[in-house]
Amino acid sequence: MRKILLLLTVVLCFTVTINAQLPYSKMMNLTKDQLVEKGFKYVANKNQYVLTKTDAGNVTLGVLGALSGAATTYAPSKKDYKIILQYGQDGLSSLTAIFYSDDTFNGIQTWLAENNIQSVSSASGKISIIKFNYDSLHVELRTSAIIQSSGSTSRSRYSTTSNSYDNSYTVYTYNIETGIPPYSEWHTKAQKKRDADAAKGKKEDINDMF
Repeated sequence: MRKILLLLTVVLCFTVTINAQLPYSKMMNLTKDQLVEKGFKYVANKNQYVLTKTDAGNVTLGVLGALSGAATTYAPSKKDYKIILQYGQDGLSSLTAIFYSDDTFNGIQTWLAENNIQSVSSASGKISIIKFNYDSLHVELRTSAIIQSSGSTSRSRYSTTSNSYDNSYTVYTYNIETGIPPYSEWHTKAQKKRDADAAKGKKEDINDMF
């Protein structure tokens, strides 16, 4: 009986540990060799490792639709995603995951509820943001609604035919920041440009104010 209770306790502790693991955070501990093995590509000028997955079938359908002359807009597949690991001088600066799956988004929200994570939400127009802290990490989950419309017109000797196509999808951007500033040639040039603009008295962008 004691062995059974001990086993149940171990299983329970293990389950709690799994549930408490921040979504996507396991990739933050991978070595650069392991990232390459998983298909990440190193972008030298930005000091990033990037993994992009695209549903080839979805791209083909979009191209064929455009070639046929039909009204069409391209929408990412639910299977598409992009993961960016940004490095600084002293280690990993951030992890950003861009995806289009409602199930993945709902999974992150479920994790927040199951682990009683306190978050702050805000919304403006078609964008909503959820922010929370986890250990020493700052996390942001951004939801952006995209609405597309397109039209085409075909003419013959006897008539003109118009057709339109509306399409919408949601872009989810999940960002984990470690507190280490990003560092790269690209970031250095971008900062120098901002400093030069400030010196010239150029009006700051709203994002620069926060």
